[in-house]
Amino acid sequence: MSGSSTDSRDQSGRFAKGNAGGPGGPRRRSFELRRAAEEAVTPEHVQALMRKAVRLGLEGNVNAIRFVLERVTGRPAEAPQDVVPLGIALPALLTVEDCNRALDTITDGLCRGSIDRESATVLIELVQTRIKAIELGELEQRLTKLEADAEATGMRIRPRRA
Repeated sequence: MSGSSTDSRDQSGRFAKGNAGGPGGPRRRSFELRRAAEEAVTPEHVQALMRKAVRLGLEGNVNAIRFVLERVTGRPAEAPQDVVPLGIALPALLTVEDCNRALDTITDGLCRGSIDRESATVLIELVQTRIKAIELGELEQRLTKLEADAEATGMRIRPRRA
């Protein structure tokens, strides 16, 4: 270890007081400053500030209007985005092979610039989810067949858990 890193730690290997990662570092300082600010501002101060903001808002200050309304009614919900069709057509995702073709189409569209990265990410997640559903369906069919074959041969099997 270099001398500077060992000098900043105590005998237990923890950061020493005054070190950025140790007691009394920047985190502690910001906590102390926040607490001091909270202690300095009384509810009467907050009421006076809100009255001032309301007065400015009534005089036409748009920022004050927004500030007051957000504090009183909460922030407005994000407006729903208009759904814009992607410049890409995927096959029906009925088999793993269909999903592989869809992934190829998405990759090609991303490389050509016909779809953006965020849309490609959503589509890839959708295809991956569909692949998992297909695999689970196939596993369920195989398990059902194995259980039927076991019953036909007289083997005792444990009942499936729901």
